[in-house]
Amino acid sequence: MDKNYTNINDDLLAKYLLGEASVPESEQVEAWASSNPDHRKQLEDFRNILEVSKLQIDHSIDEQEALGRLNIRLQRERKSINYKLVLRWAAVIAIIFSAGLFGYNNLIANKINVNSDGETLTQVLPDGSTAILNKQSSISFVGGFFNKTRAVKLKGEAFFNVSADKSKPFIISINDVQVTVVGTAFNVKGDEKETVVIVESGVVKVNNQKDTVRLTAGEKVEVLQNQEHLTKGKNLGKLYNYYYTNELICEATPLADLVLVLNQKFKSNIVIVNPSLETLPISTTFKQEPLKEILDVIAETFKIKVEYGQNVIKLR
Repeated sequence: MDKNYTNINDDLLAKYLLGEASVPESEQVEAWASSNPDHRKQLEDFRNILEVSKLQIDHSIDEQEALGRLNIRLQRERKSINYKLVLRWAAVIAIIFSAGLFGYNNLIANKINVNSDGETLTQVLPDGSTAILNKQSSISFVGGFFNKTRAVKLKGEAFFNVSADKSKPFIISINDVQVTVVGTAFNVKGDEKETVVIVESGVVKVNNQKDTVRLTAGEKVEVLQNQEHLTKGKNLGKLYNYYYTNELICEATPLADLVLVLNQKFKSNIVIVNPSLETLPISTTFKQEPLKEILDVIAETFKIKVEYGQNVIKLR
């Protein structure tokens, strides 16, 4: 019987409940209702809706009008049921999405690799810290909920402004040196010979396999490969930030330090011939002046000679 009456027309059910169905139609509805408990329940639901809606069996009422009213009521009931089902599924989907987003943010989005190539590059890291990479430098960053630290590997040079998070130290590895901070601003530079760390603000711990030193604002340390003891010193000026400010800020800065940065900035080969000139202090700021103009200022300040040769500039 169920095979013959799996589906039944809503119009026929309405006529049956309203007493408008013919004998064959009534028999069809009753057979359908008897064939499956779900069909019986559906018929009873129709009957209850009819009673609640107070649709009286009245032959004076237009059959189509009564059917229309019943269908509207049924649609409202179905929408209510469907709405509850949608809410349940929406809650499930929201939980799955939140779990996926949490996993993504802490397993995937908290990893980043950056290479500056031939241009200075500013990169905001996943933890909110900022790294400014000098040319031909690279960093890799790994953080997130599942890691106890914010780990950075650096090649070349970068200035860091670290977002404070006492629960997750920010640790930079470069050569055989580690730089550990919580929230501060500092510059790190490394090559095959040495690593230099200069602190602009806050406190930084620098260590290699043999020694540790703590730096505060205005201090620096120069670490050679396999150096036994680390010794911090005073940093004079802000030459370290030349690559992202385009300024050379000297504050009683030794001439040798300025020459070193000039060679890096202009890819030049300036040599101080007389060693006694290396410690001469200079206090000035150069803002995008060409190399020759800077050398003219140096020559005038210290009353020295600048000799331009083939592929070399000598200060004597």
